[in-house]
Amino acid sequence: MNLLRQFLALACRLDFSFSSVWLSSEENAIADAASPVPEGPPDWWYEQHTAWPKTVSFYLWHGLASNTRRTYSTGQRSFINFVKLYSLYNDSGSILPATQPAVMSWIASLAGRVQPKTIKNYLSAVRSLHVDADLPFSICESPVVQRLIRGIKRYHGEKDRKPVQPITRPILLTILAQLRPGAVPGHTTLYAAYCLAYAGLLRSGEITVGSGKDASLNLTRENVEFVPNFDNCEYINLTLPHSKTDPFRKGVTITIAAAHGQPSCPVAALKRLFTELPRVSNAPLFEGVDGKPLHYKAFVAGIRTSLAAAGIDPSGYAGHSFRRGAATEAAAAGYNDYEIQLLGRWRSDAYKLYIENPISRILHLSKQLHMAHPHSVPFEPPALRDYTPVA
Repeated sequence: MNLLRQFLALACRLDFSFSSVWLSSEENAIADAASPVPEGPPDWWYEQHTAWPKTVSFYLWHGLASNTRRTYSTGQRSFINFVKLYSLYNDSGSILPATQPAVMSWIASLAGRVQPKTIKNYLSAVRSLHVDADLPFSICESPVVQRLIRGIKRYHGEKDRKPVQPITRPILLTILAQLRPGAVPGHTTLYAAYCLAYAGLLRSGEITVGSGKDASLNLTRENVEFVPNFDNCEYINLTLPHSKTDPFRKGVTITIAAAHGQPSCPVAALKRLFTELPRVSNAPLFEGVDGKPLHYKAFVAGIRTSLAAAGIDPSGYAGHSFRRGAATEAAAAGYNDYEIQLLGRWRSDAYKLYIENPISRILHLSKQLHMAHPHSVPFEPPALRDYTPVA
């Protein structure tokens, strides 16, 4: 009642009216699908899939990652609200399956307000609604829809993405210089976490926890193996219970070398962590000051606090900055494409988006265009030994 009174007061103040509208059970189910996503199948999911046994519905829900469902919900809500607002239902009076006029009108309404890439993601979210309901949906791949999105991109343009700033080795050393392991609670943990994140080109979600993450996927101390032993360790084997490229949780083991004598050595930082903060083997590898697994917010807060203390604007840095910075350093050191992909566990050319080319390198290459260089002789393979032509 209190909420209703607030609505009435707001309507009087802003001079607008509102009314209640009856929704069918089907529309309610669709709206529920775009609501905040819990970890396990909610009750409405089973009610929506009564044609299947409950075990089938359970696994259908887990066929899509919770984070993906959470991401899709924004685009799904946008489409559902648009169809309801303009009554763009199909011939049977339902929202699904969506008609092509409804989809194209909805996409056009997003033009200029939403980036073309985001529109494509929203379209994938609507497609996911159809998959959940076991309905056909080919509009997503329709050439006319793709041309519509391309027209929006041509007319409105597309803003440059703003990636996080890379934490290269100099920046990493600046951050580490602000942390005094053992002197301030939490610094030993953050020091080790930052060294490991950089050396292993780790994603922040692989070493921290966040809202909605399954606790069984957290890194523990038993995920670290010191080789050949703790005292004389030359490298570690770090087993990640999950990663972006391991959706079925097989586990991925990565090898990270020691950098003896370097302040950013991940092995030395981990040995200090294990010595100064002894824990049982199944304890979280990194713990916050509250004794719980290190949260992403605390991970990023430590980065930004350290950078601010060193006089560096921290606003452009986040958890992914270590992965981006290490890839940039690898490229600057002359690593070839395969080696960078191997270190970062990339399966595509996406790693190229992580590499920042310093202006000094670009200026050097530009200047070389004006220098005299001897023409190189094209490589010719040596003649094959005992070569016998085949008639």
